[in-house]
Amino acid sequence: MILSIGSLLGLLSASPHAEPADTPKRLMPFDIEAHRGGRALRPENTLPAFANALSMGVDTLELDMAITSDGAVVVSHDRGLNPDLTRGPDGRYITATIPFIDLTLAQVKAYDVGQIRPGSAYAAQFPEQRALPGTRIPTLSEVFALVRRSGDTHVRLDIETKIDPNHPHESLDPDHFVAIVLALLQREHFDNRVMIESFDWRALLLVQKLAPQLPTIYLTNQTGRDATVYPDRASVWTAGYSPNNYGGSVVRAVRAAGGRIWSPYYRDIDAHSIAEAHSLGVAVIAWTVNDERDMAHLIDLGADGIISDRPDVLRTVAAAKGIPVPRGVRRAAPVTRQ
Repeated sequence: MILSIGSLLGLLSASPHAEPADTPKRLMPFDIEAHRGGRALRPENTLPAFANALSMGVDTLELDMAITSDGAVVVSHDRGLNPDLTRGPDGRYITATIPFIDLTLAQVKAYDVGQIRPGSAYAAQFPEQRALPGTRIPTLSEVFALVRRSGDTHVRLDIETKIDPNHPHESLDPDHFVAIVLALLQREHFDNRVMIESFDWRALLLVQKLAPQLPTIYLTNQTGRDATVYPDRASVWTAGYSPNNYGGSVVRAVRAAGGRIWSPYYRDIDAHSIAEAHSLGVAVIAWTVNDERDMAHLIDLGADGIISDRPDVLRTVAAAKGIPVPRGVRRAAPVTRQ
């Protein structure tokens, strides 16, 4: 039986789109997520990237949060300034990471993140990204303001807490991090359009306890040295929930923790794991998928959503599969400086 959005405890706002009857069964309307705003197209996690995604039309803006020494919630994938992305006031790229927890918001705003370091391996990954020198790291409140100005009443935000249990001194602890974020959402009156995701399940358990109305998304990676979850043993990332206690099933551990949305690395899943998730009432949003063949395959398997650096390509693939795609908004004019 297909579970409605309401039966998923309101985890996602209902989409206005309906899919054709012959498409795979999903637990929610298919979710097109612009990863870091679509970093293959614009500087990642910046207002120009989010404006570009709003202009083309996406269901969700995916972004990341860090917190400064003076308690400001800023948007960045890393726990500190990234040397491959960041130039100082002197115009030179920084040579080492600087944790946000050691910087004030005013200090953060002095850095330029509008162009990937030329010649770097990172730059080679995204040759089509448009450089926008002078672009600053936005606050989460500035992203909310951009969405409001755009007039897009459909788009949601999927925001990730950047906490690493292996590097506890590079960010606030989960309790303080989550408290600051929840207070901001309440002040901004934006909690009805936000989902909170994390690899660190401690943060998600706190959100579920303190703000149960907010959807939580359980991120996992089972691949390589950056794995955060293992089928046969516990992990510092999973707050004591070991898949080994659930028959080696990662998604069963997610469900045991109270998760209703699972976001695995796309190469970690197949038809069986998606079907298992759906049988538990858990939706599956795969990350980070940039190849159109992989996108099409996951859609055919019944994935409930895809996070991509190329939301433009994902829109095209989804439309070809008969999935209605959201309309873009004209008022989301790109912003080059903040």
